[in-house]
Amino acid sequence: MQKTLKNVKIPLMSNMNTSELMKVGAHYGYTRTRRHPSAKPFVKSSTNGVDFIDLEKTEAQIDEAVKFLKTVLDANKQVVFVGSKPEMKQIVKEISLAVGQPYIADRYIGGTFTNYPQIRKRIEKLHDLLKKKENGELSVYTKKEQLLIQKDIERLDRNFGGLTNLEGLPGALIIVDSKKESMCVDEAIRMNIPVVALCNTDCDNKVIDYPIVINEAAPQVVRALLESIKTIFNK
Repeated sequence: MQKTLKNVKIPLMSNMNTSELMKVGAHYGYTRTRRHPSAKPFVKSSTNGVDFIDLEKTEAQIDEAVKFLKTVLDANKQVVFVGSKPEMKQIVKEISLAVGQPYIADRYIGGTFTNYPQIRKRIEKLHDLLKKKENGELSVYTKKEQLLIQKDIERLDRNFGGLTNLEGLPGALIIVDSKKESMCVDEAIRMNIPVVALCNTDCDNKVIDYPIVINEAAPQVVRALLESIKTIFNK
């Protein structure tokens, strides 16, 4: 599914050039023993067994991914941000909320995309319970019943709270760490949902439509990249 990089670079993200990527540590890969074969073309060098990513290729990948995301937004389609690693959750949530897009920042629930109609019912239940709570309609229940309902709200919010504004299958996903979110990637492939993914050297980037080979294990790298991508949602 991987797209071929174009020779002509599209200057859409000048604030994330090779120099800026280097400053935040985007070039650090994993050890050579953990390298996935698909990452080899994106490794510039190895020192003491540690791979260093070719940031010129990363910059080209970012530009290509941004160009694609702009077409999704121009078509008025939604983009879901996905990233459940503990150190990335808050970043993913902050960025997605800032641009008004859905997000998954906790454990990916199987069937979110392949069985979306059923997931939609769970989201609608969450909407309904929150509305009843806000209107004071839960007061007719006993304290024990209200406690159980509150636990149900918390569970639904944890699983689907970031998807309450999802109107249907999205036009694209932005995934932090395609290896960690492999179930999400698999479902996206089955449902023909294009994926933009931050992939370190241990990821299989060939199954990703728009891979960005980068040090996605570092919060400062993920924040800098997503902050840059965020700018296209405000245009």
